[in-house]
Amino acid sequence: MTSENPTPPPPKAGQFFLKIEPLQGKEAGRFGGLYLRQYSVAHPAVLLTPGPPKFLRANMADTEAGAGVEFTSWAPHHAGRKWGLVLSNGGDGDSGSPAFWKPVEIAEDRSDKSLKGHSDEGWTGWMVSEWSLGYPQLFWTTHRLEGRELPAFCERVRIVREVIE
Repeated sequence: MTSENPTPPPPKAGQFFLKIEPLQGKEAGRFGGLYLRQYSVAHPAVLLTPGPPKFLRANMADTEAGAGVEFTSWAPHHAGRKWGLVLSNGGDGDSGSPAFWKPVEIAEDRSDKSLKGHSDEGWTGWMVSEWSLGYPQLFWTTHRLEGRELPAFCERVRIVREVIE
């Protein structure tokens, strides 16, 4: 009989969780300190929750592989599987789409090289929004947003590592 709540093994060296923090020099926003986690395999949106993810742990990836982070799971049924951050529609972060922002997902065996922010002039990068899934959701802003204010339910953020001990 398997346990409903298995105990995770100790983390491997260098593993971490990803958390939201305000942009440097900005006051703490309402999403600061929340952890990134996958909504579900069927809907791999990146949600933000007060506690760390149960199974996924982040590792530094080969920077040529994409966003510099890959996720692995300690769950036995996930052995050998890897996930990465990607835009939900595929393509790059600004592929001529008319969208001001695009949903980010944690998808298996994929990573997106375009998820690297730019300066405040022509800024693209991470944004959190109170969206349709009942939790704050992670998005990537595009150059189309330049010069426009974000809606009140959105906030620009940065993602930081929290080492698992």
